[in-house]
Amino acid sequence: MKNYSKYKNWLIILILPLAIVMCMTIESITHPEDPQVNSEIEIGVKVKLEPENDDNTKMVFAVLAPQSWNIAENAELTFTTTGYTKGDVVNEPLTLVSESDVEPTTALPWSAAIQSEFGLLGNLGPVEWVVFESQTTFIITDEDETLINADVDIKLTTGSQNIKLFMGYFFCGKNRGFHEEYFTENAKSKVLTVTGGSNAMIDYTSVSLVSTLPASYGWGDIFSINFQTEAGPVETELKGADKVYMYGKAIYANGTDSAIVDVISDKTLMEKVGETTWQKYIYPKDFFDLPDDAVIDEAYFYFTNEDKSIIVKDPSGGDFLITETCN
Repeated sequence: MKNYSKYKNWLIILILPLAIVMCMTIESITHPEDPQVNSEIEIGVKVKLEPENDDNTKMVFAVLAPQSWNIAENAELTFTTTGYTKGDVVNEPLTLVSESDVEPTTALPWSAAIQSEFGLLGNLGPVEWVVFESQTTFIITDEDETLINADVDIKLTTGSQNIKLFMGYFFCGKNRGFHEEYFTENAKSKVLTVTGGSNAMIDYTSVSLVSTLPASYGWGDIFSINFQTEAGPVETELKGADKVYMYGKAIYANGTDSAIVDVISDKTLMEKVGETTWQKYIYPKDFFDLPDDAVIDEAYFYFTNEDKSIIVKDPSGGDFLITETCN
């Protein structure tokens, strides 16, 4: 029994280090100074790897961006290392992780696993995690690799709308995934504000009282206007109202004409779909009584009770602006 205990202790000592693969951290994120709509931008992310024991793994890198940007199709990522003794990689293209690949500790597809673990990093609008991997399988030996620095360069195309959001980034080894607690420092975010569009700023970083379903729509689609009487710390005077109505104004013909709907009737009555959520599905040309060939530029809405004694507008004081997100 005494000898067994001695060998058991040595076995524990030998096994424990295997739980620690490498410490990875995102050191810095560099965004462009004045990103514009419909333009290619470049983003730089510096990461650091400090191997603790041997491992063979590809590297996984994920980006959190607006769904409407479709970065799975238009982003280009490259990966450059310094300090990898087996031969540094230079501007190696990162490729999309297969949809059939799963994160090893959760058995979930990589994008779902990252969202489950880290969420949307404070974003309140439709964003998505898109996951890439290195082509190189890195053979890590702790005797040789003490510190590996890497630069991830990202080129992507912004959308057509002014937007402010938390861009997110995540980095880990594909072989071990979310093993132990070391990966928790690997997800970082930084605010990116894109300007130059014609719409009012869409802010995913703060509470929004108005949204659409689906989030991406065209003026030729049927979609809903959703109004929250309370969202986060913001509580409107329409909270607790028995009925909520929607005023609307459409601007069309290149800004030269408009149509207003301000009646209190079934046409503008919203449906209560939650404790503080009201919804109204519209087909815009029908709702605004526009001819079939009318070209809508933008639409404005505010919300009121039945006798119009309470009116809720955007916190800025104007009407809520809705613009086409796809066409």
